[in-house]
Amino acid sequence: TVSGYADKFVQKFGLNLQSTLLTDLHRINSDLQYISQPETNAGVTSNTKFLIIQQLTTTMNDVLNQTRQLQRTQYQKEHQIQQMLLNLTHDIKTPLTVAAGYVQLIQHQPSTATPQTLARVAHNLSSVNYYLHYLMDFNLLQEKSTNVVFKPINLSHFLETELFNFFDDLNEKHLTLTPMITPNITINTDEVLMRRIIQNLVGNWLKYATDSVSITLKPRDHDHILLEFKNATQSPQIDVSQLTNRFYTTDTARTTQSIGLGLSIVQSLVTSLGGKMVLQSDNDIFTVNLIFRTTSSIPQ
Repeated sequence: TVSGYADKFVQKFGLNLQSTLLTDLHRINSDLQYISQPETNAGVTSNTKFLIIQQLTTTMNDVLNQTRQLQRTQYQKEHQIQQMLLNLTHDIKTPLTVAAGYVQLIQHQPSTATPQTLARVAHNLSSVNYYLHYLMDFNLLQEKSTNVVFKPINLSHFLETELFNFFDDLNEKHLTLTPMITPNITINTDEVLMRRIIQNLVGNWLKYATDSVSITLKPRDHDHILLEFKNATQSPQIDVSQLTNRFYTTDTARTTQSIGLGLSIVQSLVTSLGGKMVLQSDNDIFTVNLIFRTTSSIPQ
């Protein structure tokens, strides 16, 4: 009968279908076991023409490729961090060695403790302190990445207090500060991170600025404030696109400096507070513009 032929057809080809599916699933499982063992770029394969199996293998290969790309990116970041720490170690070790050498010389020959020699010791120890702060900020970023605490602060008063703490340092560098701070600007922010942003950018003045520096705090619009750090510089035209590259260095015959690290850390701190940093360089004037919402919150 027709019914009998239909039953035989389903029985015969149903078994073939089941066998084909099992074969493909076994092949996929075998491929996945192979891929999980050695380091390989192999993908999952199948011989079936069933659409659902083809879609399954395509999705698996897409996931494998994404995972491999993430692994490569992570490896590159780890390698860059290792190189950055190596550069920082060199940046710290060199001035520390020089300062220690001068101290040993003074211990053996007290007459060499001239103002010039002591100034060299102080300069090198200042460099050590400068790069140690970078390491501290790097650790701070890791600790604060999941624990940013927002609360209202009077940013105008907060900024004035931090600048006052740098008064002697700015005078020593013969830097004339022009503050333009709108009174009583209050925002929600993390006090620890905001303090390190200000300290880092003032530290940038002390290292690179010449003659004059200025700072501006004012409303930008109804929902945002602008915090601007500006300084004159004797450096040639600056490639601002490189200055937030954490791993950007300048190589000379005498030294390797991780010049991108400081502003990269500032950018990370600003981003953690939901803000934005814009750099500008024009006619020997370098400007860092920071834009924050008046009701800052953790960026999603």
